[in-house]
Amino acid sequence: MIHVPNKQLRRHDRTAPGEPTTTVHQAGPGAQGLALAYVHVPQDAPKGGRRTRPPFTLSGPNGEPLSSVRSVGDGVYEVCGGDGAPIGRITRRGGRTLPWPRRVRWSVQPAQGGAPLAGEVGTRKAWTVFVLISPLYFVCWAVMSAQGALWLLLGEKGEAKKEAAWEMEPPTWTRWRSADGPEVAIEYQTGRKYRLAAPRLDHRLAYAQAVLHVWDRA
Repeated sequence: MIHVPNKQLRRHDRTAPGEPTTTVHQAGPGAQGLALAYVHVPQDAPKGGRRTRPPFTLSGPNGEPLSSVRSVGDGVYEVCGGDGAPIGRITRRGGRTLPWPRRVRWSVQPAQGGAPLAGEVGTRKAWTVFVLISPLYFVCWAVMSAQGALWLLLGEKGEAKKEAAWEMEPPTWTRWRSADGPEVAIEYQTGRKYRLAAPRLDHRLAYAQAVLHVWDRA
């Protein structure tokens, strides 16, 4: 299990010089919180968007270079090892909510052969429920926004922030597997935590995919 905090990725331009943007931690039992890799995003890199994240590198716990990731356009990212040799390609295909959900789809293609892995964000059942209850959510959101505005007029900024903070997140459960087998190589449920099946995928590619995936949630 690994954990990738996402808030720092959104604010990469505020990272102190020389400090990593965020850290990939071990989240499993025994060594929880142990740093596995450091993510470095250039401070002056443009914000980009979900299809063109800025380039970033990953280094090991002792500062050794692990990989570099850069966008090559249209949601495609090239991943190279610390020596500059290609180790794989990660692709993001966009989704939509209306008129009916089309889930965001991620794929990981190792450079040295092996079956590509693909994962769709959220299950069909979860998206169906999300679409059905969305109208109710928007009604609740409008009511809470009005309450927040009222608290703000009364000078209660703390209460206004509480009202504004409530939101309904879309389904996030994602499982990456190859087309020729049911075994899951990477699984994300919630909490910015990922379960990795070590023999299935180069850990450097897995870290890069986890960073890009959690960046979508930033």
